[in-house]
Amino acid sequence: MKLRLAILVCLLASLGLSQEGPVMTAGKTQPSQPSIAAWKGTIRTTVERDGTLVPSEATEIKLDLKAYTGRVTLRLTEILPHGSFVNQGDVIARLDTEAIDKRIKSDRMALDSSEMSMQHTEASNRGKAAKAAEALAKSERSAERASKKMRGYREFEKKANEEGERVSAQYRQHRLEDQKDELDQLEKMYGEDELVDATEEIVLKRSRRNFARSVANNDLGDRRRAYTKEWYRQWREEDYETDAQNKAASLQRLRESQQRSRERTAADLKKKRYDLEQQRQKFADLQRDLEQFVIRAPRRGILLHGEADAAPWSRYEKDSTLTNRKVFATVADPKKFQVKTTIAEKDILRLKSGTAAEIAPTAAPKLKLIGRLQVEYLPRKGGVFKATVHIGKGDVRLRPGFACKINVIVEEERDVVLIPKTALVEKKGAMVVRCAKMEGGPFVERQVVTGLSDGKNIAIRDGLAEGEFVVAPSAAPAKKKMHR
Repeated sequence: MKLRLAILVCLLASLGLSQEGPVMTAGKTQPSQPSIAAWKGTIRTTVERDGTLVPSEATEIKLDLKAYTGRVTLRLTEILPHGSFVNQGDVIARLDTEAIDKRIKSDRMALDSSEMSMQHTEASNRGKAAKAAEALAKSERSAERASKKMRGYREFEKKANEEGERVSAQYRQHRLEDQKDELDQLEKMYGEDELVDATEEIVLKRSRRNFARSVANNDLGDRRRAYTKEWYRQWREEDYETDAQNKAASLQRLRESQQRSRERTAADLKKKRYDLEQQRQKFADLQRDLEQFVIRAPRRGILLHGEADAAPWSRYEKDSTLTNRKVFATVADPKKFQVKTTIAEKDILRLKSGTAAEIAPTAAPKLKLIGRLQVEYLPRKGGVFKATVHIGKGDVRLRPGFACKINVIVEEERDVVLIPKTALVEKKGAMVVRCAKMEGGPFVERQVVTGLSDGKNIAIRDGLAEGEFVVAPSAAPAKKKMHR
């Protein structure tokens, strides 16, 4: 009887070890401990962000007015509604043209006046150039004549005068000698005749007077020749030389003056031509600006008011005003999207461009999209980094402006053993779990090597196998493997 009772007690004890509930040990009841089976799966750490779906293929539209700028009003007279579908070339907006039409008319008259002024200037310059050429030719002829006079005097006239004076002096000398001979002959002839009548006296008297006059004339000619040689010819040569030098200097000054005048005239004309060309260019720009007052779709797609990533988009209506060179509309492909978001500075060093991300649109939370993160290199104001998630493949249900949740994958371990993080206990610097081969135990302590944790579960790289049970406080007992 005692033997049967002992066997029954042993059977009950062993059955108690494998069932949940109190366990009898050394006469005391031990409470059962919740356990869970280790499973294999993928564990990640992520950064969650809010984002907005925006078009990934779009053409932004903005005015690029070059001449019609400044304090001008660009008022819309019509614009297609936000979200309209358009084809390439469709008119999507028009601007009021009343003010620019007046500007074009005024600038056309100003341009015509400038072109007429240019024609008058060119004609006047041609007249001035002809007069300058005549004056230069006259000065050149005068200088050439003065130079020839000087050369003629030096090379011919001076020598001819000297030769003439020499011949004249010789003639006077010979004539004087002849008169002297004649007078001597008369005196000798009349001296031999003792009777000297009145006629003979008259002849001798006249011969003596002629001879005396010839002597005086010869002496005067010698003095005049000396004066001419010493003074007059020198002065005359100096006058010719001075006149030639003055005419040459005057010609040079005229040439220099005309050169400066031509350069100044050319510079003024170049400036006027440049100003006229600028005026023509501005007028042409103004006419092209007018063409932009009818705005057409650059491609086929959906019309969005504002920039492609400006969701939620603003709305333009009739009488709204636009700003030059500022995007006011976008035509986008309605089937291709990307996600715009921001990254806080505290997370930027963990999130690199190219990191994978999961996107779940708020309108369709079960729809999971996969993309790659692209982060701007430098932060914006407030230390925020703008980022884009490029989606590999979209969904026909998506629409521009949808809000979405983004999980950017920071780290990931695939096909690893996972357990709840609460199953770990640190002892003497090592991580320990209480584990068993089967549910309910018996449990033993075992040291493990841990891996990545997402805050709830943790990867076990060594020390624990898939399917082994671990004591996990606050974890419900598992009947089967749990997968993440």
